[in-house]
Amino acid sequence: MSTLLEKSRQKAETWLNSDIDEATKKEIILLLNDESELINHFYKNLEFGTGGLRGIMGAGSNCINKYTIGTATQGFSNYLKIKITERK
Repeated sequence: MSTLLEKSRQKAETWLNSDIDEATKKEIILLLNDESELINHFYKNLEFGTGGLRGIMGAGSNCINKYTIGTATQGFSNYLKIKITERK
C-alpha cells in the first residue's frame, strides 16, 4: 500500500469518525472502495489560491464541501480578528 493511499485512507477514517452528516459518510464509504478516487478526495487539503478555493464538489479534504468551506471561513475570521486586534 502506498504512503499516499495510506494517508488518504487515514484522513477518510478520521472524517468518518467525526461529527459529519450521514450523506457525506456514505460518500466516503463508497470512496474507500475506489483507491484512485479516495486519493483524489483526501490526499491533501484544499488550498486557497489566487482564484479562491477551487476544486471538485464532493466529500473529502481536497474537495469543495460545507466542511472545507467552513474551515476556510473560520481561518479567514481568525485572520480578521488578529488584524483588528493589531490596529487597536
